[in-house]
Amino acid sequence: MNKSICEHCKVCKKDCQSGIWLSPQFANEKTLLFCSDDCKEKYIQNKLERIKTNYPSFYEKVKNKGAFWIKER
Repeated sequence: MNKSICEHCKVCKKDCQSGIWLSPQFANEKTLLFCSDDCKEKYIQNKLERIKTNYPSFYEKVKNKGAFWIKER
């Protein structure tokens, strides 16, 4: 019997077997899975809003860098 492992989108919690995978920011975090580009963008915007709210001086330094923690290849 071959059962596939079902994962959930980080934002909308939909079951998905394929999608957009992002490496975690920290070593102790799991890999992030998103079912669509929209969910990925929502997640990034939420993270940036959290930085803006909790760390306003740091946000001023990074606001033009976008998702600075995601390394593009």
